[in-house]
Amino acid sequence: MDATVTTVLGSWHWRPDVLLVVVGLGALYITGWWRLRRRRPQVASPWQLALYLAGLAAIAAALLSPLDPLASRLLTAHMLQHELLMMVAPPLLLLATPLPVVLWALPRRVRHRLGRLLTRGTRVRRIVRALTWMPVSWVVYMVILWGWHLPASFEASLRSELVHNAQHLSFFAAALLYWFPLINPAPRVHGHIPYGFRLVYVIAAVVPIMLPVMSIALFAQEVFYPYYVTVPRLWGLTPLEDQMAGWALMGVIDGMVYGTTFLLLFAKMLEHEERMTRLREALDVRPTGNSRGGTPRPQGS
Repeated sequence: MDATVTTVLGSWHWRPDVLLVVVGLGALYITGWWRLRRRRPQVASPWQLALYLAGLAAIAAALLSPLDPLASRLLTAHMLQHELLMMVAPPLLLLATPLPVVLWALPRRVRHRLGRLLTRGTRVRRIVRALTWMPVSWVVYMVILWGWHLPASFEASLRSELVHNAQHLSFFAAALLYWFPLINPAPRVHGHIPYGFRLVYVIAAVVPIMLPVMSIALFAQEVFYPYYVTVPRLWGLTPLEDQMAGWALMGVIDGMVYGTTFLLLFAKMLEHEERMTRLREALDVRPTGNSRGGTPRPQGS
């Protein structure tokens, strides 16, 4: 194997800031999950813990593994890094219902004080509700996604560690906002979000992302990011081939995640409709006779 490839693949970036966040959040969640598990096992399932740890692992893989130095040599690796931060880690973490579990890791007084910040009518709850309202979260997500992929801003992130960190942080934050109304974890600041709205929300992201991504992957004839022309090439990939592979990778991963999300939400919608139908039928035949021996009759007959 080429010496450069060996060096890159053997490079692990043990960044103290990322390690502190990942390990700290992991320790808080595990502690809260264990306490909840002892009190109410039904609300602290092993699946939740597995999903949360998988989400943290995705963040670690993106920022600490050899993928990070490899991203400075290959756009394909850089795109994979972004996919982990936007399409893998956020939904996994939100599916684990992190907020109430993490709160249970804190001392009782602190837990109660922080919990009160999200009760109905509080300013914090209103802010969370506003930021995760579908039109707002969609706009933020699209602006952050495409704003950073413009050649000038993407080049700036490649040439400055500070800008690169800001890019990753904004990607992750925007993705959390986007995925929040789809998953609707506790506390459910929007109440029950109809599954039909969520399906439309997914489609609203698929079209403006997948069309440009696949067009670039298949038909681009120029290199958008000159930085990758100047770095040593790996595995014989030309800058244009690397660019096409990177955008194609983004399209494939996004397509798989959005497609899976759409199918799961559609199945949940059918399940919800069936449950509501059974409930309405049960209410329609509810006994209305009095307790002194009146004959029950179907309601509305």
